Amino acid sequence: MPSRYIIDTSVLLQHPQILSRAGNRKIVIPRAVMEELSHRGKGSKWADIAELVNSSISSGVKIADAPAKLKNDLIQSDRNAQRLSGADFDIARIAIAYAEQQGADAPCVVTNDKSLAYFLSSRNIKSITGTEFIGESKGDSLNKDIEDKAEKVVSSQKRYLITSFALGALASAAGNIIYSNINLLVSTITVWGTMIGLPALGLALFWYRENFRLSYGSFEFCVGVIMSYYVFFPTFSYSGLGVTEGIQVLGGLYVMVRGLDNIGKGVIGTRLEALWAKLFSAKNA
Repeated sequence: MPSRYIIDTSVLLQHPQILSRAGNRKIVIPRAVMEELSHRGKGSKWADIAELVNSSISSGVKIADAPAKLKNDLIQSDRNAQRLSGADFDIARIAIAYAEQQGADAPCVVTNDKSLAYFLSSRNIKSITGTEFIGESKGDSLNKDIEDKAEKVVSSQKRYLITSFALGALASAAGNIIYSNINLLVSTITVWGTMIGLPALGLALFWYRENFRLSYGSFEFCVGVIMSYYVFFPTFSYSGLGVTEGIQVLGGLYVMVRGLDNIGKGVIGTRLEALWAKLFSAKNA
């Protein structure tokens, strides 16, 4: 069994309960990972993870700095290292340092990042996914306090995801109702009301996007779908399609892509981040 388990950011976010295994396995969190969590920590879903790591230090979790020098350091011409980014470099350097000091079997990096795993394999360093680590450590005695805190973090993330998608769906449904009754609304709103209301609505939507990006992305994607569908309602006849309708469909597709982009940014720091990256990120292809 490896003597050091070095944990990647994505694994901490998806499986925070890993920290409860620190009493049986020597778990190492690179300082770069902590800095990533701190940088992302504008939202509670990230701050909770950083707080959980800090509370686990007394249980045996170690915060490690990347070494200044290595015997076999990373070089720019190393093609396997060119796809690494962010904290990946420090994770790799810490793993290499343990391998040089204690042998190649000593470190094991727990990561969901395929690029990092591929690089580590080129250095004969073992890596496993967060799910594999959980499976391997099922028989370990757990720190109940850390496990309970981790479960609360996971529950909080699940509520955030469900609430965000639900609010996005409700917002798009409300938008559809407003659009369907636009003539009635216009007839009851004055010119000045329209001139003031539209900029105010734009500001409100911007605030919505900046503070609830995942929910806004869901709303935006649904709006794009509705925009495209309205071209074909109610007959779904393709014979009458012209340039105007084609542009409307393209506009709807553009809004869908924008919505997916905002969803991708909104799931950063949640349990869906790894899945989203696996599906859409070239880095993990």
